[in-house]
Amino acid sequence: MFYGFLILFVTFFIADLMQKKKRNALLSSVGVSVITMFMLSINLPFVTGYSFDQNETKSNLPTISSNDYIVSKHFDFSLDEGAMYAFINEQGDLHRKRLIAGPHDKVQVCGDLVYVNGFTRNITTNWKAEELKSDKNCSNGSAFKLSEEEYFLVGDNFSNSLDSRHYGPVKRKNIVAHSLYKFQLNQSGSISKEQTSLSVIFE
Repeated sequence: MFYGFLILFVTFFIADLMQKKKRNALLSSVGVSVITMFMLSINLPFVTGYSFDQNETKSNLPTISSNDYIVSKHFDFSLDEGAMYAFINEQGDLHRKRLIAGPHDKVQVCGDLVYVNGFTRNITTNWKAEELKSDKNCSNGSAFKLSEEEYFLVGDNFSNSLDSRHYGPVKRKNIVAHSLYKFQLNQSGSISKEQTSLSVIFE
């Protein structure tokens, strides 16, 4: 709320200053709009509770491509399996991954795949459950149970993603936003008006 009042104050101050200097009305309007948009882009999560940012990684291909724009919610969001979230890991790095396991779930890492309570669900299985076979060699993996307030998040491009398989479970307090939708760039370079949900249903 404080940031919202600050932006409004600065915006009206600049507008009043321009009027006193008898600037061209169009210049005044454009100037205020540009400054307001700039400040909103910096403080958008604090002012509206939502953010709009451009993806720059390949860790969630093919769901999210480089240069896709992502809308995220920063307040009053639940944590659901199959949804994507932005979080800060223990090293202080910001990531966006899909939540696949929560408190009290048993997680087993087997190569690139992650089995939750004996089943894996990923983009290659179209999010349908695939059971861990008894003859599958998982000697290179680890198995553990998530404690309260712990979540396991993995990139859709699991063969090229730095995620909970590498730095461990994520604490609830470090999950900062729910990534809701993506907007793609058109061939012309403009942003598409069609939004695509980033959540999937685990079957």
